[in-house]
Amino acid sequence: MSVSARLRTVVGAVILALAATALQGATAASAAPAAAPPLAVKSVTAGQAALAPPPTSGFEKVKLDGGLSMGEPIELSVLPDGKVLYINRGTSSGGGQVRLYNPVTKATTVALTLQLDARFEDGLIGITLHPRFATNHWVYLFYSPKVTPLVNRISRFTFNTSTNVLDPASEDMIIEWPTERDLCCHSAGSMTWDSGENLYFAVGDNTNSGGDSAGMAPIDERTSRNPQYDAQRTSGNTNDLRGKINRIHPENNGTYTIPAGNLFPQGTAQTRPEIYIMGTRNPYRVWVDKKANNTLYWGEVGPDAGATIPNRGPAAYDEFNRATGPGNYGWPYCGGPNVAYNDWDFAANAPRGWFPCGGTTGPVNNSPRNTGLQQLPATKPALVWEQHGGSKEWPALDSPGGCGSPNHTEVYHYDAALNSDVKWPQYYDNKWLISEYCRNWIKEVQFNNGNPSTGTPTVIEPVLSGMSFVHPIDMEFGPDGSLYLLEYGSGYFSGAADAGLYKINYVQGGRSPIAVATADKDNGLAPLTVAFSSAGSSDPDGNPLTYAWDFDNNGTTDSTAANAAYTYTTNGDKRARLTVNDGTGRSGTVLVPIVVGNNRPTVTLNGLPNGGMFGWGDDLSATAGATDPQDGTVPCASVVVRAALGHQEHAHEMGQGTGCGATFNTGPIHAGLDAVQFFVLRSSYTDKGATGTVPLTGEKEITLWPKQWQAEHFVQLNGPKVIDQAAAEGGKRLGDIQNGEWVRHHGVSLKGITGVKARVSSANAGGTLSFRFDSPTGPEVARVTVAGTGGWDNYTEVTAPVNKPDDNTHDLYLVFTGSGTGALYDVDGYTFTGAGAGTPPAARTGEIRGLGKCVDINGSSTADGTKVQIYDCNGSTAQRWTIGTDGTIRGLGKCMDVTASGTANGTLVQLYTCNGSGAQQWSAQGNGALRNPQSGRCLDIPASDTTNGRQLQIYDCNGTGAQTWTLP
Repeated sequence: MSVSARLRTVVGAVILALAATALQGATAASAAPAAAPPLAVKSVTAGQAALAPPPTSGFEKVKLDGGLSMGEPIELSVLPDGKVLYINRGTSSGGGQVRLYNPVTKATTVALTLQLDARFEDGLIGITLHPRFATNHWVYLFYSPKVTPLVNRISRFTFNTSTNVLDPASEDMIIEWPTERDLCCHSAGSMTWDSGENLYFAVGDNTNSGGDSAGMAPIDERTSRNPQYDAQRTSGNTNDLRGKINRIHPENNGTYTIPAGNLFPQGTAQTRPEIYIMGTRNPYRVWVDKKANNTLYWGEVGPDAGATIPNRGPAAYDEFNRATGPGNYGWPYCGGPNVAYNDWDFAANAPRGWFPCGGTTGPVNNSPRNTGLQQLPATKPALVWEQHGGSKEWPALDSPGGCGSPNHTEVYHYDAALNSDVKWPQYYDNKWLISEYCRNWIKEVQFNNGNPSTGTPTVIEPVLSGMSFVHPIDMEFGPDGSLYLLEYGSGYFSGAADAGLYKINYVQGGRSPIAVATADKDNGLAPLTVAFSSAGSSDPDGNPLTYAWDFDNNGTTDSTAANAAYTYTTNGDKRARLTVNDGTGRSGTVLVPIVVGNNRPTVTLNGLPNGGMFGWGDDLSATAGATDPQDGTVPCASVVVRAALGHQEHAHEMGQGTGCGATFNTGPIHAGLDAVQFFVLRSSYTDKGATGTVPLTGEKEITLWPKQWQAEHFVQLNGPKVIDQAAAEGGKRLGDIQNGEWVRHHGVSLKGITGVKARVSSANAGGTLSFRFDSPTGPEVARVTVAGTGGWDNYTEVTAPVNKPDDNTHDLYLVFTGSGTGALYDVDGYTFTGAGAGTPPAARTGEIRGLGKCVDINGSSTADGTKVQIYDCNGSTAQRWTIGTDGTIRGLGKCMDVTASGTANGTLVQLYTCNGSGAQQWSAQGNGALRNPQSGRCLDIPASDTTNGRQLQIYDCNGTGAQTWTLP
């Protein structure tokens, strides 16, 4: 998971946009065809909660720690005495930290630093306390050691209660297993215990969701492909711990044994006896209810498909699951309520048939990379699920919509005998609480019999409605009955200023004040004068505040002013503490880190403009440098450059290089056009520190955007509505556009951009679409005229040149004007043309395959008008096509062409002299389609008829196998 707060605002607005109601006269999107034969799914019983939940005003959210010093926070564990251990994922260069928050000192220290191989979402990713921690002080860590061959590992460490550190020499390696780090991702890492002191640990499928999977099941068996494109080698493999929730019994001597009741009896050939649950993708959080027969719950992050592809599989499911015994939960063959994927033949780009999901026997894993049993256990459905595009069965989980990232699940057990004035109320007793990283909520799931471990889910209600969360990534109830919450913040693979560790207390007599403190500088050489501000501090109950500053955190109040300055004369890692009191005995506190004696390095990232535009498949190349007053000249090899693929509100690390030169390929489009997608590049350098103080890290980050963008993916909307419409590129468009309205999109650099084309429709007179910088009245960089198209669903593309004042980064505004009253036109999306910031890959030559056959030039003729047809693959030159960097597809020296530049369904495709017209432009789509932008229709095998000689046509893009092509 893991660009700036500004980008977070972009994506947040996108999600709100996608949830908007369609009001303009456009046809509503029809329901997507079923991905598989109909499956019986139990209907959800409507009902209301028996009691109203306590109001959010009865809770307080108390910040314990926060900011960049936390690193990239991942998971927490609360100690019996109220201390909190939490981990950050760390980096390959700096290691990962176990950090300790002490409620007595109200300060955080580093308990352990582990050296890591933290590529592709690995690193320090799991922490749990032994059930008898109070006496044995054992802490278990799930991490990625810097060793060869590559492994992930769980080790036990001993916590020193006197020094509050984990002794690195106490490490006992409990278990480790092989992994791969050629590609991103899915590492999971969560651990939990049952009442028999059995340890459950979740391991992700270690599989890349890109490639040719179209956001569906990654089961690419081609031997020429990286094994990380095939989840059958992990999740579907009975002889591999990846893609599983495993269960072992750690022994006191550092070994482990296998408890009875796992999925495969010990000694079963081609299996691992540690496996308890198989068929998972990224089971990100696991938790066992020891008070309810050791029921296992987990949140599982699903795949990326934004919409159902009728012959391939369903729109992506994200799952919240429950298990009272071992089982196979289907991935990569089944999703959500046991909905099947098609057994896709990636070589032929054709389906083989639906996997058996929900039957008495499971799928057959015949992947050449499978080392386990071929016949798999029967598959089990999810308990509740989100689905991209909206879940019919559980709509409460889709609010707000957008990406899905299920996280922690836990059943709260109220203890009437617990003497605590912050414990959660009895209302939540035996309630199953679930959280969502992307959608920023916590909710309760209610059951028909009131029992989460045995009941049928009925009602899903919000918890703490109205309370703000910034990507909750972990939570657990502490020994005092309060909810401890870790928020990832708005960063990507770096940590963030708004990351935080919190307690959410239930309070009845009054709430604590909130302390906020800022400083005008946080590093420099002594003497260092720092101006501090308490602006933003407040009391939820409206009581007046008093202030106490302790600038060197030695327990002495140095100032009682709301704002104050202090001069540091000695070097060190300082902590300035602000305490605010509300006069009722309640207080809030916050620490501000100040490093004296060292200067933060200045880091550059060169070669790419912030906001630059790229085409999918482009290379993004950058160099980076750093300067540091204490370190002198910084070698370029010491500067780390990392890339991440942004997808809605989370991102996947795509690789790293050095400042001497790093190139990252964007690959094919990674999800449907309904998804917000982008790339983030970050350069960083951590200096060597200075005498008496600590190292500092400098960073430079940029965001790059795809040239093709959907109009509904906005930052700010002024007037138009979001319309659902099946033929829109992402399933939605902007409509009900009136004169003078506008929409603001993200900040862009148009370096290398020469033109723009917009996909529009209008049942009225049309109007003008103006692209402007910085404001609705800012410099105009492009203007297109939209004429009436004869209907709101009749799309056409209009083009215009781009004339930009500079290559700098500017907010992009689309401004709509026209005469008359009523709606002017609709805008589906737009695509910038020109080289942009990326470097297109070289032209590729080879076969184009679909439904097991090849695209062929009839009779190897080069005459204009020769039909382009489907035919048995035979290796001839008539079946060798060159995918050009100019949008053309060429064979035998001529271009694939839409006859007479036609745009109607059924217009035939031919070979013709290359002429640069729109009839010869083709755009590869994320689902394998080849779209002709001029017509908005896709290359199609008529009626899916693969009879040799059947001439190809263009037809409405529909995602069927007749429009799904494998390109060279």
